Amino acid sequence: MLNKFLVGSILVIGVGMLLPACASISESECQAGNWADLGYRDGVNGKSRSRIADYVETCGEYGAGVDRSAYLSSYEAGLTYYCTYDKGFERGKDGSSYNAVCDGPMAVDFRAGYDAGYGEYELRQRYEKYEEDIADSEKELQDVKDRLADPPTESDEKTRLAKKKKRIMRELEDLRWDFRSFKRKYDLDW
Repeated sequence: MLNKFLVGSILVIGVGMLLPACASISESECQAGNWADLGYRDGVNGKSRSRIADYVETCGEYGAGVDRSAYLSSYEAGLTYYCTYDKGFERGKDGSSYNAVCDGPMAVDFRAGYDAGYGEYELRQRYEKYEEDIADSEKELQDVKDRLADPPTESDEKTRLAKKKKRIMRELEDLRWDFRSFKRKYDLDW
């Protein structure tokens, strides 16, 4: 019973310590009230419009208000620098999820960039998977060769290992051929 109480107390204290860290804005920022600047920065960084609700809640706890109009108009101005083909491409290439903060005409460029970047991300993932599979097969082949060369290995085991070696060599050859074809198809020379 005492252990449950201690664990519960530790959890409550830990969560209590984390709550201030979760606040999206400090008390001094709330009091300063530079909502236009904050809105612009959030827009430029592609943050969600819903962050203003977090600001309202947090600043309300500090007794400060939020100028929604200044925040939102500057936010929209900041979005014009975020909702670009290049930012979308960067986000897609990193494999990040699509960020749906851009809408209207701005969404078209951002989405096109994201799709192109994500396509490159997927190619890179497939490329790395081929490399990984080839390295794993080479390692497995070397292990079989080492075991075959080990004198104490019994005859039945050597027969089984010899068949396994042939199978791995065929699979490795197929993998390398597929990898070369993949690189040629997408003109990759990474």
